[in-house]
Amino acid sequence: MKFIKTLLFSCLSISSVIAQKDTDINRKFDSIYFATAVNTAAGDINKAIRIADSLHKHSKLAIHQLKALMLSSSLFQQKGDIKKSVQYAVKADSIAVKHKNYDWEARIAGFLSTQYRIMGLYEEGEEYLEKGKNVSHKIENEQMKKLYLGMIYQETAYYEIEYEQYKKAYKAAKSADDYFNQLVYSEQDRDYFLATNEQLLGRVCIGLNKWDEASEHYNKALGKLTKVTQENAMLSGFIYSGLGRVHLEKKEMTIAFENLLKAEEIVENSDYLELKIEVYKTLADYYQLSKDIVKYAKYNDKYVEALALSEKKKKESITDFVNTTKSKGKILAQNRNVLLIVSIVLSILIVLTFIWQRRSRKHERERFREVMSRMRQAQFEKEQEQTVIAVSERKDPNRKIMSDAIEAKILKDLKDFERGNKYTDKQISLPILAGMLKTNTKYLSHVLNTYLNKDFNTYINELRIKYIIEKIEQDERFKNYKLSVLAEECGFSSHSKFSAVFKAITGFSPSTFLAYLEESKSA
Repeated sequence: MKFIKTLLFSCLSISSVIAQKDTDINRKFDSIYFATAVNTAAGDINKAIRIADSLHKHSKLAIHQLKALMLSSSLFQQKGDIKKSVQYAVKADSIAVKHKNYDWEARIAGFLSTQYRIMGLYEEGEEYLEKGKNVSHKIENEQMKKLYLGMIYQETAYYEIEYEQYKKAYKAAKSADDYFNQLVYSEQDRDYFLATNEQLLGRVCIGLNKWDEASEHYNKALGKLTKVTQENAMLSGFIYSGLGRVHLEKKEMTIAFENLLKAEEIVENSDYLELKIEVYKTLADYYQLSKDIVKYAKYNDKYVEALALSEKKKKESITDFVNTTKSKGKILAQNRNVLLIVSIVLSILIVLTFIWQRRSRKHERERFREVMSRMRQAQFEKEQEQTVIAVSERKDPNRKIMSDAIEAKILKDLKDFERGNKYTDKQISLPILAGMLKTNTKYLSHVLNTYLNKDFNTYINELRIKYIIEKIEQDERFKNYKLSVLAEECGFSSHSKFSAVFKAITGFSPSTFLAYLEESKSA
């Protein structure tokens, strides 16, 4: 009996030691995990990635491996490497599914939804968002359920921002706020999530042009953030940038500059592309409003460079998504490529036929009048309106790769773009235009080919030729300019390319066109 009591006591002692050891391991892991995610990542994201990899490699518990993988995924997202971010998240998801860890399944579903939103693959992202909602209902821990429902509503708000539905975004963000305020298991976590949500509400209020309310939310975010992390955390960068934008819109230049300097200090020590894009764009706008052309050019160049790199990484991520994670998507992509090739061939045949028909001297004067009529601004606006109206009539269900709302938004944004003259910028490219319109190159190319029957180069070249013809008509000096000057004015790199494109679009060489224009005015 004494032996049995001794054995039982020994077992209980061993169990107590093991339990204490597990608690110590968990505490140590969580300490390193949080410090890496919030503090180390703000100063040296590559070091943070190395720590996350080490955590994964040396962790024996499945939950620790899963959390380390998701930390790596989050860090790669900050760097703009969506491809690796998704790869790590998918590995983590497989562990969560295997162990029926519903709270992490919900979190990962929300995270993957974010990645696809960043890539511009909104429909795929919303599928993961729906999965996150469904999995959340399986979570038994009420606190975890509230946390992930809050995160899901946050992500819903970001989707509404992408669609420019700011009132809906505000409502979703307030719902997230309600859930985060109910968190009682950790004041540190609650404050951090509330800080992220206040920053989100500030961004939404900017979209609603509610500058004072936006400022209030950003300052609340700073107040919450200082309780849980260092001042130079990534979230602080977005907050200071947002405050800079608010005060810039209110023409409070000194306060705007102070906040933008803080944001710039953070962004210069960061590889977070989305933060770089936002901060450099706001700084460029500040210096433009301050009439400091040199610094405006400097920060605008930085903005364009970061935007182009972001679009490049998005394109690579989309390609990887198609090739490795979606076999069905791969088949659809192949079909789209075939359709694209057929479309290009047909476009080339149409252009060649157009040029061949226009070479007949018998109809040159009629053609000239037709070109001039087509290039008139009123007619051009009318054609663009008809293009938007005809969207529902010209759909081909077999080529549908995005929702009607996204297609309509891209068409509307293209119309706004055409009213300006940014197409005369020599740096304009498909990725840069996609970034300006807040979409991705795949969707933009699809809309251009489907609804305008043009590829990107044809689209930009036609806008440039229309622009220079209007200049020639409105200003007599342009008739005496050399072709190189005309080419430079409308954004072409050389007069030879300008001449070739001019003739391809109008059917005339620039010199012949000028001669007919002079003849028509003297008639």
